[in-house]
Amino acid sequence: MITKLTARTWLSTGIVLLMCFGLAAPILWKYGPAAAEALSGSVPELAKTEPMSNIYGVSGIGLVFVLFGLFIFVKQLRDSVGKRVKKYLAENRDVTLEQLDCDFAAAEAIGNVWIGRRWTFSHALPCILVENAAIVWMFSETEHVKSKVNHYLCLALADGTVEKARVSDKNLSRLKEVYGAFPHILVGNNPEYGYLFKNDRDALLDMKYRRNA
Repeated sequence: MITKLTARTWLSTGIVLLMCFGLAAPILWKYGPAAAEALSGSVPELAKTEPMSNIYGVSGIGLVFVLFGLFIFVKQLRDSVGKRVKKYLAENRDVTLEQLDCDFAAAEAIGNVWIGRRWTFSHALPCILVENAAIVWMFSETEHVKSKVNHYLCLALADGTVEKARVSDKNLSRLKEVYGAFPHILVGNNPEYGYLFKNDRDALLDMKYRRNA
């Protein structure tokens, strides 16, 4: 489980890293040495054809890409899948890694989400795994970023928190079907559920959760 989710994490992160370093490399190759020369007090050859403000500005942009890529890389190392799973196990002493592995192996894979009998797993979830028995309501959200639309699986938990994972739009219908098969989970973007979850969670829990969890 940890190995597979870690691989998926680095695969998705690797795309971002390649973009960052791929954009930074040609910029710094052309403008970096000239900026370094200027900072050391010399007049770079490139300054004969381009203003220093342009050399410094473009070099700065390249450096930002590099720093952003390094930040993501270090963040993944410090907050790895393995560390997050160990944290979960430390907080849930009655659960073993073997149990998680068995549930993951038998889980249904829907895009980047694995739904087992006891847990939901995804490298896209900040917490990596959620116990299905804690889920009260499953719904979806969309986020518009310029011309792109991102879709999110949202799992509202009995303690009032919501765990989100970015998913493909084409997988949402199947995700709803699978979660709908759990007798204690409400499914759908019903505005009433959202209102009750925020303002009267006890009433929401009484709908299905407390009778069937």
